[in-house]
Amino acid sequence: MSMQRLRDWPRTERRRLKVILTDIDDTLTTAGKLSAATLQVLDRAKQAGWLRIAVTGRPTYWTLPLLRLCNFDAVIAENGASAFWLDEAGKQQAMFYAEAELRQQHRQQLEQFAVILQARFPEVKVASDAPQRIGDLAFDIGEEIMPLPLARTAEIADFIREHGLYATTSSIHAHASVMHFSKQTMAQKLLAEVFDIADHHARECCVFVGDSPNDASMFAHYPWSVGVANVKKYLDRFDAHPLYVTEQACGAGFVELINFLLDEEND
Repeated sequence: MSMQRLRDWPRTERRRLKVILTDIDDTLTTAGKLSAATLQVLDRAKQAGWLRIAVTGRPTYWTLPLLRLCNFDAVIAENGASAFWLDEAGKQQAMFYAEAELRQQHRQQLEQFAVILQARFPEVKVASDAPQRIGDLAFDIGEEIMPLPLARTAEIADFIREHGLYATTSSIHAHASVMHFSKQTMAQKLLAEVFDIADHHARECCVFVGDSPNDASMFAHYPWSVGVANVKKYLDRFDAHPLYVTEQACGAGFVELINFLLDEEND
């Protein structure tokens, strides 16, 4: 099924929505930056009573600034390795894919694997945010270097899998993990256990917006899914495409989506 334009989205369907699940890099951000317009629409969604949950491949130790400074209701990090939120007293709470001892063992395995991968792909470095991670290891494929060709990133992901690890890619990183976790499985758990939104209800009231292959599990699970325009260059890399697509790319596309959902005149 081809992606549809936002203006083709019936209001009878949009009015059910009350939760925005969003990727960060190249969805909220543009060239690695959060614009004033993006922050304004996040606040607009909050004022309208929406839950706003970031679902990112970024590291666990990025979550507190995102919670406190961007005022998200929750943040899922490392493609589902961890999730954080503030309780009613304003105290940070968390859930992880595994206990600390096992996570440490996985970290050691991933650090050993990094040497193997870099011997095969010498142009690929461990991502600069690696020390802030607890569940996966990210390799830079386009954040601080010129973006690698998509065929090359596919080779890297295949190499990770050939070594018995799990792999996914975003617009900037290739991720390796010892255990399988995903944005979708953690989102489902978080919504049910923290916000009391059972999955069958979440599939009716949540909209997800993203841009790259590591968002595929979310595009597949949530019927109301949107890609910012830059998702188009990755469509041959995964099967579950978003239902709708914005006209604008990156952060401007996110702003376009939120304003569209909240503007009463969009009938």
